[in-house]
Amino acid sequence: MCRHSDSLDSTSLLPMQVFTTHHWMIRIYKLKPPKNRIRGKTKKSELQPKWEGKACAKLAGCKAEQVWLLLQDFFGLDKWFPSLTTCLPIEGVSGQPGCVRFCAGFKTPVSGNDKGSMNWTKQKLLSIDPNEMVFSYSIVDGNVGFNAYVSTVKVLSKEHGCDIEWKYEVELAKGWTLGDLDFFIASGLQVMAQRMEAALQVFQATMDQ
Repeated sequence: MCRHSDSLDSTSLLPMQVFTTHHWMIRIYKLKPPKNRIRGKTKKSELQPKWEGKACAKLAGCKAEQVWLLLQDFFGLDKWFPSLTTCLPIEGVSGQPGCVRFCAGFKTPVSGNDKGSMNWTKQKLLSIDPNEMVFSYSIVDGNVGFNAYVSTVKVLSKEHGCDIEWKYEVELAKGWTLGDLDFFIASGLQVMAQRMEAALQVFQATMDQ
């Protein structure tokens, strides 16, 4: 089981919440108060408190190196993330810092019933470390209400498989609740893990023939 155990200080804006799921993890998250000041004045971008969270999915019988090869394809997210119909390169080379992808067609807990609208974001790869099997990216544009969103995705090797860990930090999102965001990320990661696990099982069965 994955665990996340940040403690809250006296400036925290929301009591710690703990959620458990059958296949994932214990997730603990909090509102993060603004910290840095420049010349005695708080920067405008730091006036908004931030949400922090983490989700984790387990892949049984899958080597971490195999899963990393699937995840590091930054322009291939539509192969794995549920309801994501489009993932196109905009800038750079997939897997190299600075590259940008356009993601569209995914559903969120706050999408509503407007069938004429389409959710979309532009996401920029900030850093990647193949040795540690971790990368970070930010949302630089979109219509889903996120500001200053940054995620870090990491693959962790385990005795009987591996885990995918997804951390996020974002300013309070218009129209969202913390529960909405947690559900969106945790459920999406769970489906991703299931699809990757199934694909690798098919691959292994083919190689064993």
